Amino acid sequence: MDFVGIDKFSLLDYDENVSVVLFAPICNYRCPFCHNGDSVLGSHFSIPFDEILSFLKTRVGLIDAVVVSGGEPTLMDDVITKIEKIKELGFKIKLDTNGTNPDVLSELLRKNLINYIAMDIKNSEKLYPETTGVKNPQMDKIKESISIIMNSGIDYEFRTTLVAEYHSKESIEEMGELIKGAKKLFLQKFVDREGVIKKGLHPVEQVWALSYKDILANYVSNVELRGY
Repeated sequence: MDFVGIDKFSLLDYDENVSVVLFAPICNYRCPFCHNGDSVLGSHFSIPFDEILSFLKTRVGLIDAVVVSGGEPTLMDDVITKIEKIKELGFKIKLDTNGTNPDVLSELLRKNLINYIAMDIKNSEKLYPETTGVKNPQMDKIKESISIIMNSGIDYEFRTTLVAEYHSKESIEEMGELIKGAKKLFLQKFVDREGVIKKGLHPVEQVWALSYKDILANYVSNVELRGY
């Protein structure tokens, strides 16, 4: 399975690292606020992996890391093999995931293939179906992945994109229980860009985002706003 997109130069996706970002062609969620709607809903465009490797070889010594993003990259049937080949070039690897595939996550960690994990925490458990756009968001796997990440021994972050239509003080408080004891959470400002699955959604205002930050500080050691 090939990647469907590449950002050849990013200063934003992996803090303090110059990175290349690869986008997976598949996702098991349909989050209404997703910016990669074209890929998630079925892009027919793909980039042969040999071309990606050839390009990355020209960037050895020029970039620090490769971010494997999505869609949901852990659903790619050969993602471990692909990451192994990228890792052989000497790059650090950051994985973006929704947490629904803890088996692959565990295998990547067992093989020491990833340096940083960013996992999306969509909302409180009861609002996960609405926020992800699917009836069964596989909360057992979400909770397993949260535990794996928090006990992995590598650097990580959880992150939540705040959308006015889906988040409230009550849901934020309940969400905090899911990641209680975590070390880092970013609350991200939603931007209504071209490509989102559902049009007309709104960002949470800064005053409310700051309120949510205060609530979540009772559960997570370090809570920061991103994009505000």
